Amino acid sequence: MRPAVLAAFMAAAALCCGCFVKEDRSLCPCILELDFSSVGTAVISESGLLVETADGFFYHDSDIAAGLSEIARDGRQLRLYRVKIPKSRAFISVICGADRQYSHETGIIIPEGEECPPLFMFHAEADAVGEIHRETVCMYKDYCKITVRILDAESPYPYLLNVRGNVGRVMLDRSVSGGDFSFSFMPDSDGCGSVRVPRQVDNSLVLQVVDDGKVLREFALGEYIAESGYDWTKENLDDVTVEIDYANSYMTVEIAGWTGNFEFEVII
Repeated sequence: MRPAVLAAFMAAAALCCGCFVKEDRSLCPCILELDFSSVGTAVISESGLLVETADGFFYHDSDIAAGLSEIARDGRQLRLYRVKIPKSRAFISVICGADRQYSHETGIIIPEGEECPPLFMFHAEADAVGEIHRETVCMYKDYCKITVRILDAESPYPYLLNVRGNVGRVMLDRSVSGGDFSFSFMPDSDGCGSVRVPRQVDNSLVLQVVDDGKVLREFALGEYIAESGYDWTKENLDDVTVEIDYANSYMTVEIAGWTGNFEFEVII
């Protein structure tokens, strides 16, 4: 090979050795890493995971526990769940207590005549555009248990109690939607009964005393609860106890740190 040609060849080879093809990593997935370390094992075993992205990707797993990995990091033992998703804005929901009766389109529908499931939920929206995106999962109580006590009630209490409202659906982002809510129960031998209601958007809840399909008495339950300063926007909803004393014509509402009495006219 002529010296001039050989020199040109060697120079080209040297240039090639110093070059590289830049990798287009925009097409690589993002590893979504969910940290369940602070969530109880029993809750995890009953939870489902849904992930949607802005570009239409959808992922669902009804057995989170099977996908968890125990990883030691920074002196801590973590429980991590990993899933590959497209690099996009992601909507992450974890649902416990709904017995898998939910969908990413409709959320959790509460059929009329049934009470709200004992829902604990987590929701996050994230710009998952990096190599890895991490979220710490914290489950929040998204229902209120209202316990009703009829003081000095005859046993068995002869009337049916019914709670009505206008919230009948819980969405996966933990917001609520309208719908007819109605749940009836008979107090036990001590005059006690309870109902789970979803997060409320107004004070429209009512408590009805019913006999043979006829409403004998209706209490503005939502208004009484509002008077207590109850906060329906809290991350973890408090439970409420309501006592009805017909002998002295008053109702007592109790929540954490507050008790109030309300007078009413005795009709039955």
